[in-house]
Amino acid sequence: MSIVPLGEARFSLSCQKCGSNELTIPDEATDDSPVTCSGCGAEIARWGDVKVAVTEAAAQKFKQSLAGTFKKNFKSS
Repeated sequence: MSIVPLGEARFSLSCQKCGSNELTIPDEATDDSPVTCSGCGAEIARWGDVKVAVTEAAAQKFKQSLAGTFKKNFKSS
């Protein structure tokens, strides 16, 4: 199993039961594998759902960053 410290990530996810921000992901995880809290063992989500959420959050952050770059560098006259 791998322990992923979410404090190093660019998004926030914590256990609703104990507040821990560390997740345990099985080494051979499939989309249906449970992602659990490293602190109390509670199931947080399924690996497939976590991957989708992270991908969507990263895409949104990229879009915001790109929009800011274009506004800054290509001001209308």
